[in-house]
Amino acid sequence: MQRSRNRARLLAGLASLALMPPAHSQAQSSGEPAPDMLRAYLTRIAMDQLAARRQRIAAIRTPARFEQRQAEVRRRLLAMMGGLPTARGPLNLRKTGTLPRDGYRVEKIIYESLPDFYVTANLYIPESGKPPYPAILHPTGHSLSAKARAFYQNISLGLVKNGFVVLAYDPTGQGERGIFYDRDLGGSKVGGTTVEHEMVGIQSLLGGESIARYMVWDAMRGIDLLQSLAYVNGKRIGVAGCSGGGTLTAYVAALDPRVAAAAPACYITDWEDQLLGTGPQDAEQQFPDQLKNGLNHADLVEAFAPKPYLIASTTEDFFPIAGSRKAFTESKRFYEMLGAAGRISTFVAAGGHGVPPSQREAIEKWMSQWLKDAPARSPEPSFQTEQEEDLLCTPTGQLATSLGGDTPGTLNVRRFSQRTPPRPRLNSAKDVDDLRTRLQAQISRLTRYEPSTNPLDGKTLRQTDRGGYRLTSLTYETGPGRIIPALLAEPVSARPRKKTILYLDERGKSAAAAKDGDVEQLARLGYTVLALDPSGAGEAASHWDGYSQTWFGQGKVTWLALMAGKTMAGLRIDDIRRGLDLLEEKHLLFDGKCTAYARGYLGADLLQAAVLDPRISAVGVDGGLLSYAAIARAPIHRRVFDEVIPGVLGQYDLPDLAAAIAPRPLWLTNLRSSMGMPVFLREARAEYEYAGSAYAAVGKPDLFHVGLRREDEEVADAFPDLR
Repeated sequence: MQRSRNRARLLAGLASLALMPPAHSQAQSSGEPAPDMLRAYLTRIAMDQLAARRQRIAAIRTPARFEQRQAEVRRRLLAMMGGLPTARGPLNLRKTGTLPRDGYRVEKIIYESLPDFYVTANLYIPESGKPPYPAILHPTGHSLSAKARAFYQNISLGLVKNGFVVLAYDPTGQGERGIFYDRDLGGSKVGGTTVEHEMVGIQSLLGGESIARYMVWDAMRGIDLLQSLAYVNGKRIGVAGCSGGGTLTAYVAALDPRVAAAAPACYITDWEDQLLGTGPQDAEQQFPDQLKNGLNHADLVEAFAPKPYLIASTTEDFFPIAGSRKAFTESKRFYEMLGAAGRISTFVAAGGHGVPPSQREAIEKWMSQWLKDAPARSPEPSFQTEQEEDLLCTPTGQLATSLGGDTPGTLNVRRFSQRTPPRPRLNSAKDVDDLRTRLQAQISRLTRYEPSTNPLDGKTLRQTDRGGYRLTSLTYETGPGRIIPALLAEPVSARPRKKTILYLDERGKSAAAAKDGDVEQLARLGYTVLALDPSGAGEAASHWDGYSQTWFGQGKVTWLALMAGKTMAGLRIDDIRRGLDLLEEKHLLFDGKCTAYARGYLGADLLQAAVLDPRISAVGVDGGLLSYAAIARAPIHRRVFDEVIPGVLGQYDLPDLAAAIAPRPLWLTNLRSSMGMPVFLREARAEYEYAGSAYAAVGKPDLFHVGLRREDEEVADAFPDLR
């Protein structure tokens, strides 16, 4: 009953988000898209997926069925990460210093989790008691100073004072392991730790991977290191961490059978609560299709059963405490089923995100109970944190300026640059047809594209006479509740109308329809133009707070789409094709066809829609993304996230789509890099040689053009098919 009430409250909040009237309008029609409509649409899908998961979980009534579920969770978690590296090379442990302290010592060490992939760490070793000692792997949370930050030192010090060897290390992108360290800036060239993770994480998606694969591997090699030490009891190793360290704690506990006890802090919650709050977090903390596949935080806990698990939380955390309680309640049922009710517990401290002393003591007590068979020292022994500089393992404080070595970014670029799509020789029109057929299946599969079948429910909001043409503001519905705003420009002169053009602009339709803009130019020339804002663009953009819009644009809502088994590309393909349906419904297609034009990175979505839909008779793209490979080859990128398709590398790329559009006219101008910078024309033409071969194969080489558009050049001149 309580869960039903909770869900009702959540859905009521969601409904208010979806139905709230637009704040910027005084007299808008009810047909206007609601603020953050896309977030509301995707959240409804996610909530239904979570509800379906609850039903499946409730149906598990036997230990045998539960064990099947555990195996399924581990398999899916590994698959979503893209698997783990397989070769356990030498750790090449090196010590760079020792700090002798009262009752313990701190060794500053560096190990290699992969060849030339260095992990900086502090090893806390008791000087009293009798070895071999139990040990704790301590992955730190998101922080520029990571293991050296007093916040995290406190956890390690409290544990070593209780007789544990503690390995506290810098996760990649944190502490001494900056991924994008800039010598001149003296810091990251992209921003903080979360931005570094996201930068590599988004790139990883292209290869069907997650940055979590590197982070989990570092942790597992840390366990290898602990087991290699003569003074450590290799069968009594626990893992505990807070925030991002709590995430890694949950992953490692679920995946590494050597972990004997776990205590993640300020992480475990329930996605039902999280999605209505701060939503998706860093790139390692969620995965494509995870909600569609029925994976929630509780699954990470349950994968560890029946071994000892403490869920540590705080009352005011941005990982909601209500979700933490739900995860505990669900997991406890399975521990009871396995006869291990006493091996799962929860501790809630007052306050915000972090590990206050009471929570720290709860972790120490938990680990002492299960790894030492003895009570923890109470109260916690006093200790003194170190100056951050004294805990550094490198002379410069950064691997980038001392040892060098690889980062997840350099590893990705090196590996992903080798992944190219199969490109059979194109000698005839049949070869191009075969290519198109293959790509149509791949586009649908990889973009998770599902054609909408509900009524368009088009609504006219207002009409304006613009002198020579009429501008109509309207909306139509793609998926249920996903409203697409559009502008229809129709010439009003007595001259016969020219072609119809479906128009996309990454700046939004209003920018395209501004005075002397492309839409006005085309309408005055006699063209009918439908300019639309597909999902995530213009009025259909999300404004979910708390994300780096500068780097990642529609970041949170893009993650939500991925988690729910969608992609922004797949949604936009649907929006474009439904725009064609609207034109068809209004009898505005000419011979059942129209031209399509896009400015900016939306060109990638248009190319995919054109491969799928023969009603698009010609395509123009200005300022589009050069290719997915360009993202894979570059260390950093800007505002490409909503165009990223998981696993697309090695399957197809934008030049392949261009080839499949043949023999329809295709003009590409001013192609841009993954940073949004202009690409030299020679580079653009080299990238699209395969597309050129397709047009040659169908005998229409003059209908494919890769070129430049001058700033003052009108759209009809830059795109000759419009003449």
